Amino acid sequence: LKPAMARGVAMSIAIVAIAVFGLSIAPVDAYSSVAGSCEHAGVVHGIEAAPPQKGDGGYKLRIGHPGVNVPGATVPVVLTGSEPHKGFLVYAVDDEETKPLGAWDNAAMPDGCQAHPQCSHAATHDAFHNTGITTDVLPWIAPADASDLPKQSIVKFKVTVVRDYETWFAFEQTFVVGTEEGAGEKGLKLAAAGMAPRANRGANGGGVRAPSKGAAVLGGWD
Repeated sequence: LKPAMARGVAMSIAIVAIAVFGLSIAPVDAYSSVAGSCEHAGVVHGIEAAPPQKGDGGYKLRIGHPGVNVPGATVPVVLTGSEPHKGFLVYAVDDEETKPLGAWDNAAMPDGCQAHPQCSHAATHDAFHNTGITTDVLPWIAPADASDLPKQSIVKFKVTVVRDYETWFAFEQTFVVGTEEGAGEKGLKLAAAGMAPRANRGANGGGVRAPSKGAAVLGGWD
């Protein structure tokens, strides 16, 4: 076989082995249409992986009202920074990190964002996430079972943000259930359900949201 063909065959065999035998490799590559890993800080770009930068890079995670205090509520989770980011992965866990908490309302995601096609407990970017974006408003659905949100328990959001090919950050943001901080910020709002707020900058807002790139690929549309 020619070198290029041999590499292609080897890659196909590896993909089949992972699909059939449940093999896992973490961390894995990150992609422009989705985070390549469901793991926090699971970023590998190229052969020589660039380690995460120290700190949070100026990026912050904020939550809107009613925060983590009301089971089943849909809450705006806002990832923002002073510099644009190309990709991200965000999900919530309990303080001991024994299980993910909550889910994401994929229909209410703004353009450039989606629930991860392979791990729905995480939110990530898609192929329409432009390099100039500094803020993503993600619709997180708090756990419906009140036993998952006992008072004084901690909800921990694990955040990975990729600024560029070699610069990325991984940090955590915690909120205590039943506290004022845990109630979130009343000024933060969700995007209109089913709309694409970045598709049209005019006064009338965005148009109807198309399926995410990840969902389109899984559905055979790409």
